[in-house]
Amino acid sequence: MKFKIRVWLFAVFATLLLSANIAWAQDNTTRLRGPAATARGFIGGESHDSYLIHARKGQTLTVHLSWRRHHDKILGDNKAEFWVGDLPDFDGEGEVKFGKRFANGKGWSGRLPKTADYYIYVTAHPSARYTLRVTVK
Repeated sequence: MKFKIRVWLFAVFATLLLSANIAWAQDNTTRLRGPAATARGFIGGESHDSYLIHARKGQTLTVHLSWRRHHDKILGDNKAEFWVGDLPDFDGEGEVKFGKRFANGKGWSGRLPKTADYYIYVTAHPSARYTLRVTVK
């Protein structure tokens, strides 16, 4: 009987912990205000920064990412990347299927097929101090 109670308590605790992490991740998204917004940050490792911008159908969303380059003797040159999604999660399933990358992946632009919230996720390896510029026209 004690074993079943322990298993049940563990399951409840794990569920609460997971729910708290999901809520924290969603609350950690920075809302950008258009038509032009700039965000600066520092990211690295297994982390990501997430941004949200609301835009209307037919508008063009353009994203530019730049970062300070540095060289690590062990890990080499740093690199920052981003992707645009239409779902509030980072798993990659929500990456939009429209738009085009340019400037060697440092830019992206697309005409929006629907009025919605769009998410921009920034990652870096091993780390980067970055500037994200987003415009909606």
